[in-house]
Amino acid sequence: MTMKAARRCHECGTGKVVPVAKAGRQERYRTLMLEIPAHVEIPTCDNCGAEWMDPATARAIDGALKSVYQASLRTLLNKALIKIRARTSMRRVERLLGLSEGYLSKVSNSRSEPSAELVSNLGLISMNPTSRLHDLETFWTISKKRASSTGRKGSRPSKIALAAIEQRT
Repeated sequence: MTMKAARRCHECGTGKVVPVAKAGRQERYRTLMLEIPAHVEIPTCDNCGAEWMDPATARAIDGALKSVYQASLRTLLNKALIKIRARTSMRRVERLLGLSEGYLSKVSNSRSEPSAELVSNLGLISMNPTSRLHDLETFWTISKKRASSTGRKGSRPSKIALAAIEQRT
């Protein structure tokens, strides 16, 4: 960011707002609190420290945080996969999460970007892989039984059939 002349801070009325690039500043980006890269300049009061955001600065921060965010997601994904791989096959996990075969390998080897939803699911599973995967298998088995208990193949259950299923459970 370039500024022609420093302007007076509207927060304290004393200091001047000048571009400052430094380490240690944090900002929420989507699901994570991330450190803004030290090279990103933010207009900051030299007296009170108030930061002044303008559209150009916001774009610079978003651009810098996007790559930090993706790297953080990949790190979290790989930590979760290490714990999960110790307990089960990746194919089983892919099947239970509705992923295509080999997708977890593709994501963990940087051939695809992980989503926050995938990383969240894997993070939860990694806390107790055996139990959580069993819970998922049970969930999908119960869901399949509910769907097939309507008696009609290939069609959606009626509202009456759904109400009857809910009463039985």
